[in-house]
Amino acid sequence: RSEKRGKWRTFICAETSIIKHCAMPGSEENIGWRPTKQAKYGVVIYPYMYQKPYPYLKLHFGDVVQILEENGGWYRGFSLHEKQNKGIFPASHIRLKECSVENPGAEESVIPKEDSMVQEIAEVLREWSVMWKKLYAEGKRRQFQDITQLMRELLDMRRQIMSKSLPRDELKELKQAVGAKIDYGNRTLSMDIVPRDDCGTAINPKIAGIMQLYKLIKSCSITAANDRAAGNRQSYLGGVVIPGPSKREEHHLIIKFEALVLPINEPCELFFFLYDARVTRMLSERYMIALSQYCLPRNQDKINQCYAVFTDLDSADLNNKELYLVCQIVRVGHDLDGKKTATAVRKPHGVAVYPVNTLFNPPIDEEKDIQLEVYTCNPVDYCRLQDMIIKKQGGNPPDKGTGVFISLRPLIGSLGKVKEENPLLFRTKYTVECHKLGFPDIIRPSDVRHDVYLTLVRGQYSRGTKRADKNVCVDVEVVDEDGKPIENCIVAGIGEDPVTVYSSLVIYHFANPCFNETVKLSITPELMKKAKVKFSFYHRTTITSSKITKSDPFAFSQLKLMKEDDTTIEDGEHELYVYNYKEYKKVHNLSPIPTVMDNFTPGPPQELLSPKDNFFVRTQISSTKLTQNAALHALLHWRQAKDTAIPKILTDIIKVPGDEIVKFLADTFNALFAIMEEHVASCGDSVFEALVVMISLLAVEKYENFRPVLDAYCDRLFEAASVHQHLVTKMKDVFEQVMLVDGTRKMKQDTIQKTSKAAEFLFKFIMKSRTLHEQATRGKANEQFKLSVIDLLHTAGAMLKVECPENELITPRVQAQTLQSFPQTIPLFLPVMGFKAMGEVVAEFLFNMKEAKLRIYKSVFVTSVIGSELFKHSDSRVIILPAVLKHLRYHIIQRDDQQEKSLESLGSILVHLHDVPQEATVDYEVNLVVKEMLQALLDYFNSVVRVSKTDKMATTLGLCVSVLMALFELMLPKHYKELRQSLNTARKLEEFIECTFSVFTELLTLSVYAPDWSILRLQQNLVTLRTTTQISQILVEDFLGSSNSESDTVFFNPDLWECFFHLAVTFTCQDPLQLEPMNEVRRNKVLNCYGDMRIAMNALMVAKWKSLGLYQARYVPSLIGPFLKVSLVPHPSIRKTTIPLFFDMMENEMKYRHNLHQMETEMIDKLDVFISGGMGDANYRYSLHHMLADRCKNHPNPEVKRDGLVFIETLVELLRRLLDYRAVHQGDEYRDVHMHVMFNLLNFYKDMGREEIYIRYIYRLADLHKANGNFVEASFTLLLHAELLQWTNQMQKQEGQYQRQTSSERKEALYSDIIDYFDKGKLWECGIVQCREVAKQHETVTYDFAKLSAIHQTISRFYSNILKEIRAEPEYFRVGFYGNFPSFLKNKVFIFRGQEYEKLADFNARLSSQFPSAKLMKTLETPGLDILESNEQYIQPCSVDPIPEKDTMSKFDGKSVAEQITRFYHTNLVRRFLLKRPFHKGKKDKENEYKTLHVECIEYTIEHKFPGILRWFEVKDTNIFVLNPVENGTDLVTDNITQLRVLINRIKVDSQQSTSPLTMKLNGTLDAAVNGGVSKFEQFFSEEFLSVYPDCRQHLPSLKQCMEELGKVLEEGVQLHSQVCPETMRALHNRMEDLLEDYLSNYGNQNAIGSQDYDPSAASPVVQDPASPEKRHLSSSRRKTTGQMSATPERTATFTTHRPSSVMEDSQSEEQRLRASTAFSPPQSHDSQEPPKLPINSKLIISGMPGTPPSIPPHHPLTVVLEDDPLTLPPSSPATALRQSSSSSALDSESRPSPPPLSTTVRHRMSGTFGSKESIDKDSAALGTTSQEGGPPVMPRRELLDSPSVNSVRNLISSGNEAPPPPDSRNTMLFVFFSPRLADHDGPPADNDGPPADNDGPPADNDGPPADNDGPPADNDGPPAD
Repeated sequence: RSEKRGKWRTFICAETSIIKHCAMPGSEENIGWRPTKQAKYGVVIYPYMYQKPYPYLKLHFGDVVQILEENGGWYRGFSLHEKQNKGIFPASHIRLKECSVENPGAEESVIPKEDSMVQEIAEVLREWSVMWKKLYAEGKRRQFQDITQLMRELLDMRRQIMSKSLPRDELKELKQAVGAKIDYGNRTLSMDIVPRDDCGTAINPKIAGIMQLYKLIKSCSITAANDRAAGNRQSYLGGVVIPGPSKREEHHLIIKFEALVLPINEPCELFFFLYDARVTRMLSERYMIALSQYCLPRNQDKINQCYAVFTDLDSADLNNKELYLVCQIVRVGHDLDGKKTATAVRKPHGVAVYPVNTLFNPPIDEEKDIQLEVYTCNPVDYCRLQDMIIKKQGGNPPDKGTGVFISLRPLIGSLGKVKEENPLLFRTKYTVECHKLGFPDIIRPSDVRHDVYLTLVRGQYSRGTKRADKNVCVDVEVVDEDGKPIENCIVAGIGEDPVTVYSSLVIYHFANPCFNETVKLSITPELMKKAKVKFSFYHRTTITSSKITKSDPFAFSQLKLMKEDDTTIEDGEHELYVYNYKEYKKVHNLSPIPTVMDNFTPGPPQELLSPKDNFFVRTQISSTKLTQNAALHALLHWRQAKDTAIPKILTDIIKVPGDEIVKFLADTFNALFAIMEEHVASCGDSVFEALVVMISLLAVEKYENFRPVLDAYCDRLFEAASVHQHLVTKMKDVFEQVMLVDGTRKMKQDTIQKTSKAAEFLFKFIMKSRTLHEQATRGKANEQFKLSVIDLLHTAGAMLKVECPENELITPRVQAQTLQSFPQTIPLFLPVMGFKAMGEVVAEFLFNMKEAKLRIYKSVFVTSVIGSELFKHSDSRVIILPAVLKHLRYHIIQRDDQQEKSLESLGSILVHLHDVPQEATVDYEVNLVVKEMLQALLDYFNSVVRVSKTDKMATTLGLCVSVLMALFELMLPKHYKELRQSLNTARKLEEFIECTFSVFTELLTLSVYAPDWSILRLQQNLVTLRTTTQISQILVEDFLGSSNSESDTVFFNPDLWECFFHLAVTFTCQDPLQLEPMNEVRRNKVLNCYGDMRIAMNALMVAKWKSLGLYQARYVPSLIGPFLKVSLVPHPSIRKTTIPLFFDMMENEMKYRHNLHQMETEMIDKLDVFISGGMGDANYRYSLHHMLADRCKNHPNPEVKRDGLVFIETLVELLRRLLDYRAVHQGDEYRDVHMHVMFNLLNFYKDMGREEIYIRYIYRLADLHKANGNFVEASFTLLLHAELLQWTNQMQKQEGQYQRQTSSERKEALYSDIIDYFDKGKLWECGIVQCREVAKQHETVTYDFAKLSAIHQTISRFYSNILKEIRAEPEYFRVGFYGNFPSFLKNKVFIFRGQEYEKLADFNARLSSQFPSAKLMKTLETPGLDILESNEQYIQPCSVDPIPEKDTMSKFDGKSVAEQITRFYHTNLVRRFLLKRPFHKGKKDKENEYKTLHVECIEYTIEHKFPGILRWFEVKDTNIFVLNPVENGTDLVTDNITQLRVLINRIKVDSQQSTSPLTMKLNGTLDAAVNGGVSKFEQFFSEEFLSVYPDCRQHLPSLKQCMEELGKVLEEGVQLHSQVCPETMRALHNRMEDLLEDYLSNYGNQNAIGSQDYDPSAASPVVQDPASPEKRHLSSSRRKTTGQMSATPERTATFTTHRPSSVMEDSQSEEQRLRASTAFSPPQSHDSQEPPKLPINSKLIISGMPGTPPSIPPHHPLTVVLEDDPLTLPPSSPATALRQSSSSSALDSESRPSPPPLSTTVRHRMSGTFGSKESIDKDSAALGTTSQEGGPPVMPRRELLDSPSVNSVRNLISSGNEAPPPPDSRNTMLFVFFSPRLADHDGPPADNDGPPADNDGPPADNDGPPADNDGPPADNDGPPAD
């Protein structure tokens, strides 16, 4: 680089690896940006990803760019897929392509010059690539592989097309193949059909009309459907497919001989042929392979080259299930039945068959290897062995591993095409063709054959002088007239050389041999006239001697192939005379002898014959050179006959079969026309009759291939220049005879009918003869001939007009045939008559015909005329069109069987008018079609739509729509003016506009076309837009007048305008025009071709709305919904123009109604429908608020401003809730969130007074609840509707499952379901309330005592269930949602009612499934802004305790109420909840943690009570307060009092209950050896404590009162225990009495507690619920705050507390709960210096027996559970109990998931230390267990019992002072759970990586009160323990 030359930048071209240098902008070489001249279009060959912003343009490999300017080595332009982004990019990254520029300048567009198919392939590959990757991601392997292969093949084909090296025909075929592959790929990917022309090029929809597109797409669809039906997948993927047999296709079968595996050991011959088992006849020639004794071809060049093609198979053959390939094996040798013969003989060996039908049904596309099994039999039965094998009636089974090995392959098409497509197959000279024995069903003119087939059928031969039957051999040879053999003219089988003598099979000693051997005689027609076939019969002797020479035959026969009249012998079986050879030899000089036995010729002398011998042969001659018919032979040689014999010849020729006629078609017609020219006077009529018979013969399907032969004859071989006049005369006579319907006809009916069939060719002969005559006479008499032809055509037209009686058959047939054949003659008459005259003739034909006559033939005639040259020429088209439209209109209006044909014909007319240049007559013709057909089409569409709605879809609907839209497509503004003038009255114009708008609206809502016909739908929409624009102008001009005008003009028509607006709305909102869901490639295609038609229609709608002016008020509220739907379309410009229309409506409402109530109601209703249906988004809410609010704020009217802003805010709030509702994912795991947003909508509609929508959402919410099993919530939801109803007879419409009924019936039905759901949800208390209301109605109003009785029975059952049934107490959870949540959740706190038996861990799992991307917060700290405003989601869950309502619980005060009754209200009908967070204030005292233990209490209040309409409600109020140590102690003592009273009351009610729970509770309270008990609270009364916590002094009276009350309760409990305890527990009871005396002496008198004076009146004597906030609020020393939660205290509490469970009602569950609460212990700290020991007098209670355990090792508490029935333990108990042992209710809570056991379960829990953490880890390592979530190790039950630590526990238990009692009949098992005593909490799980909680405090003494189960959870300041 040079400093003077400026900066240079290097770019590397990836394709060429050449380094190119480009001057950077701003360098010295920068010559400025200038428009490009040549470089306009290019492709990116290397990506350009410059990181700087504009003006640099990012380019991806393969992008197509349009270049606007250039500067040095830089271009400026844009990518075609992002035209809005313009920028600069280096030129070295672009490969320029040739293009043409349209509209040069700022708005120029480029059109690539490369082949359109090349461009299409590129676009297709870009579009496919996206879906191709999607197929891979979805695991659709087969489709992915297909598309992969297609893409590779398309790339290769694209390369071939771009090479420009292919010939034109090959290029056309390649493009057709490309189009087929693209269409197949599009179908595979469910993409749109692309219409294509014959060359495979895609049709431009801008150029083609709708009707042409419809026809092309329909044909593509039919082709695709046929391909799918035939399974032609491989035909599009490079394979070769043979489709199923077609009716007109030729099929061939290729056979290849592979090997013969048979133990023959002598030469043999194989014969393959097709065999029809139905008629037991050979169908084809024999294919012969001569093999050596080694089973190899004798001609070694044929090894692996033995191919044969069986040709001429038609559909009948392929569908013949009895068609077989037969293989006959013949041995050739000097052995006959084990005896030697002098000469070689041919002997039968075996036969194999194979069904050919299996190769074609279904067709195979490759060679199929086949092993033919060879069956053998007795030689006598050999001739019928194939039938025996097919019918499974005989034949010796083949040996294993033997057979004939061949391969077969079917081919399709003409033989020439097959040879062209398979050149390798026919390259060898050994590939032979085997034809059918006769002519195939399809006889082609090119089929020139002369094949003579001779079959040796059977014979019978006498023994003669032999003692046994002869070994007969028949030698066949062809001799000339002199008896000399013709050399090599006998073909034994195709594939081998012909022979002179053919020898038949020899059957040992059999007199009646059946041969069935067919040979082919290859002799010329000339030789056939002189030749004859000679059959010599030999006896092949088995005596071998050198003296024996060749013997003479014992008999012979002869067969002449030609008769004396030069015709061939007839096909069929012939019996031949068998001559005695010796006798004949004596008289060989006699005249020629007869050969065939018949009844016409005299037989030979009897002495020459062998009287007992006979011989049968069969002949079949397939020749196009010789005939078997004498009459045809006489005609061909008519000049040799006399003139008097000609009439007979003409009479006989009519009877000749068609097969013979078509062979000599040209010669036959030459003879007939020659006779007509020379003998027209005498034989003209006979010749004409013969002509029409022969021409009509070609109408037969079998000979239809010979029609081109007759055409070729007429064009090139016809030479009769003078027959035209006679033919014209005869045809006119025929038409005149047809018109004679009165029975006076002279001509034969058969001649008339056949003349009508032959009319087409007769007209051709006439015109050809006239042409030849004109050449000969140089144009003389042309005018006369023209007049005669016109006269003939007028006669034919008059014949069409004839009405005939009902019994007349000839006239209708001739009329029909004339209509069918006449269109083909139109090109013949045009040169003579001209377009105008010919058009008049055709019009005359149509006008003369009645509309209802010959409907089918008339439709064919009309279709043919429309497709003829007449309709392409304006002079004739303008004459024919009115006549054609007359008939089409009739059929369309009548809805007859020709309606579809008429629509197709009308479509063809419209295609012609679309394609013709703008001639002067086109406008007239379009106006004519519009005038005649438009209204008929509109009416027809309406009728078809009515049918389609009831009968699925009418088949003609798509065709009708295409025709209708094609007609509108042709209409220009001037045509609309003409139409407007033709509708001369306002009423007609109004009906037309209304009908048109309604049809268009209906069209847009119907699925007229298939889903993949998008191009046609888009074109239809374009026409609809243009037509609507034109008609809307008429609407403004004629139907928007002023009411003050005095003219008679029709003024404002509201119905028409409403139709227009509905059409515009439907058009804009239809799915095919929504571009947003489309992929980028398709969206760009639509935009480039059509633009965004929604914008155009929306602009038209807005403009017409503005033009309404004051009339706008008429359309409020009817157009609110439609306009709202348009405004929800996700396009900014549409929203920008549509949303202001609502403000226009608001102004009109305020102007005329002075409020917005009506508009608000309609907007709310429609928004609910549209948003729920998936329309709208958050941007729409912002746009609506911004556009309308700005206009309201700036409005001068204060009322509009005020009411409008309120209205807008209401809509915005509704939109927010509706969008929240729609945003919730569907699925079972999201039902809770779905219910919540539905609840928000429910409240909104309730506040708005929208009762109908409100009720609709009630049922939706109820259905969700029922589906989720929330029957209680479903009851409360339905109760909302029930409360709205009155006990009246007002009718209610159908809602949900409830049919239309009166209000009383609906209310009763609702209550019935509500009561049933309450019963299912076990909420019987609420069900009783509803039962009472229904009972009141039946008791006081309806007096229906039967129902009243049933209701009271239900109430009784509910009461009984309350007392007896077990109900799970619900758990409640507080959940905070922070971060990126929907607005209804974001940064809000909710209280959840858990599912039945659901714990916090399960609840957290459920939350995680609902919000999989959310993170669970580990602490209960108040989240900061970093979390509140985060883009991530955070969830903060924890457990909370319900606070019973004071009003509810107060009604039980002072009453002895069953626990089952009161327990319900502790956790139900609540709306306040408490969360306790313990912390230490000041330095923690390790000897007594209670001195510094404070509890922070957070009280949450929700708006609705639980249970309710939802399972979670938002927290509306939060109240935070703190309990000091004294208050905390008071709560603990009070909770213990409550639990004791419950147990005491239970024993009083039922003394038969187990006393174990009461025993354990009393003993645990009185003998709290471990925890310290109440003694720990004595320090609260010391001055030292009060000096530190002076605020606690005022709470001491309450604590003293509670301690005294506890003593009274203990005393009452011990007294009751003495009465009910068993003798086994007496020692324990005595111990408790001693402890009670100690307790009462210390705490029984409250004045003795402490040294301070206190006022007894300051304390309430009533023990209150410690969880009750009313009691806590009385304390003036508590800190109260409202709002957010307080900061987390510094220390983590180690105090454990338990709330009694009420899951189980019986004594067993209570025992479990009490045993879980007998220990009142602060958790042990891990950092304790001196592990405490258990007191000496502490006892471990097992089965009610005391014991004195030793001291327990340090560091870990021990939980010992004695389980009487181990099978009742829940499966998850070990792991769960272990995980929950660190929480506040380990054993109690984990017993809930399973029902209570029937046997008594005793659990005792004590706290101490046992083992070290290292020992636990060692145990778990030994057992293969690990800790879960950072907690203690989880051990399986069996392994746990064998662990070393458990063995220590066993030793501990067995070392007690008193031996345990003997076990009872129940099994016992010991379960031990090790759990570190960490901080208890119900919050979220702790981080596993965090340190354990601080537990520095010493263990509590067990002398205190029992633990409170409602105690606080652990503090979560640090990472809490799991």
